[in-house]
Amino acid sequence: MTATASQATAASGTAADRDRGPGRAALMLALTRAELRLLMRRKGVLAVALFLPLMLVGISYLGSRPEGPAQWGATLGVYFMYALMMTPYMSTTTQLSARRDTLVYKRLRTTELDGAELIAGSMLAIAVLSAVQMALMFGVFTLTGAPLPQNPALVVVGALLGLVLALVLAAFIVAVTGSHERVMFTMMPLLILAVIGAQLIDYPVQAVAWAAMLVPMVPAADLIAKGFGGTGVGAADLPVPVDPVVADLLLLVAWTAVALLVTRRTWRWEPRS
Repeated sequence: MTATASQATAASGTAADRDRGPGRAALMLALTRAELRLLMRRKGVLAVALFLPLMLVGISYLGSRPEGPAQWGATLGVYFMYALMMTPYMSTTTQLSARRDTLVYKRLRTTELDGAELIAGSMLAIAVLSAVQMALMFGVFTLTGAPLPQNPALVVVGALLGLVLALVLAAFIVAVTGSHERVMFTMMPLLILAVIGAQLIDYPVQAVAWAAMLVPMVPAADLIAKGFGGTGVGAADLPVPVDPVVADLLLLVAWTAVALLVTRRTWRWEPRS
């Protein structure tokens, strides 16, 4: 009698497992693959990802070409931050807001994936595209005369933390914006501040340079610049007794944590009027 009951329980458990379908990891990967296929159909996003490295090389060579590791470091730090703001930040913002307003995510919440996993699965697709873009940039610049990084670890850490922060900032912008029609306006101030701030991290007036360091994404540009050109490039002589590299890391982690907290508290699965 006991054996029969055990067999029945095992059979029902197996049937329940079959009913539950694939695990969460498999579903997230499936969502990421689907998003990648959709990205491949967006010609504008692909054009930016593939041709941005060539465009930036052209700008460098048409203007005053950097000379020496320090100048190359400062230039590449800014250029890599441009890439982070254009692909993971802007593309993710428009994608998340469009999916939310068309209630795609709301319908997908009927699957085993929770809300955070749905957003993460969508972001992974753009993260893959961004990684390919930055690898192309590194290859193109190196082949056209840029020196190899003096500290590759700083370049990798700066690019990875910057990528994570750009994705989280995109979710933050969507969370605090009512609808897809408004998101282009709410994403622009942060984009403009980051572009300007990255140009000012070595500004002669220290107060201006310190203020620039506090702008989200600028610490990532500073880390990448220091990785290519050495620790003397970018921000220095901070008003606090903290090494600039440590300050960059702390600021990137802090901005990511704040953006995540606000996003979790304000996110809605439907557009707001």
